[in-house]
Amino acid sequence: MKSTDRKILFFDIDGTLITEDGRRYFPDSARRALAQARANGHLVFINTGRVYCNVTDEIKDAGFDGFVCGCGTSIYYDGKELFHNDVSRDVCRDIAYACRRYDMFGMYEHRDKVYVDGQNMGNELLAEMVRYFRANGIFVGEDVDSDDFEFDKFCCWFADDNKNVPEFREYVSQHFDYIDRGSNFCEIVPKGFSKATGIQYLLDYFDIPLENAYAFGDGNNDAPMLLYCPNSIIMEKGPEGLKRQVMMVTDDAENDGIYKAMVKLGIIEPMK
Repeated sequence: MKSTDRKILFFDIDGTLITEDGRRYFPDSARRALAQARANGHLVFINTGRVYCNVTDEIKDAGFDGFVCGCGTSIYYDGKELFHNDVSRDVCRDIAYACRRYDMFGMYEHRDKVYVDGQNMGNELLAEMVRYFRANGIFVGEDVDSDDFEFDKFCCWFADDNKNVPEFREYVSQHFDYIDRGSNFCEIVPKGFSKATGIQYLLDYFDIPLENAYAFGDGNNDAPMLLYCPNSIIMEKGPEGLKRQVMMVTDDAENDGIYKAMVKLGIIEPMK
């Protein structure tokens, strides 16, 4: 297949490929659609804010060509790492100390591991995430002074009455972009990296034109890739403002939205 014909598809995980209703259901129709797209000669990638160690085996074993993880900070193809952005350990430690000063409860995510600050864990949602990671066999360190402490990106929770958030946001802005996720939660990514930069890296790598790139997402955190790709598909439950800016709105995951969109776009044929 010529690069001018080959398509490359990027999928968010939570709320796009799998449901967010507590079941974490990955529809069989989506699995079959992904397999058929690859059989037709197209490339299929995950594009997620999750770091690689937090991509579950269910997703890793579903037959993707590769993964864009950590909002574009690490990229994998055919079982090999093509790219990884290193944040200096001095910057990592400085950020952890800043979180203490500004009463932000940080979770520091690296492709291989997760860290929290054992001296700054007074948030139940953070504690719940720690329990989740450990239950899934992911290493969670608690000593930010350790020589092994590092991260690719991080996120924070904060209390309703925390008046330090604007100052914290300004402090981290030297090296990072602050993404307000609502509900007293933020995601913080190194400057110059996003789900869109991960897409561009792979378009260059495979010499595929942008018009052959397709992005599937469900929320505002997917906006960078949805607004970057001319072929952008959002799930029905997505925010109204973003739905008005994309090419197509499809049904939600539990209603076979991925399969329906891929048929409508001519990427796959209807299944009998």
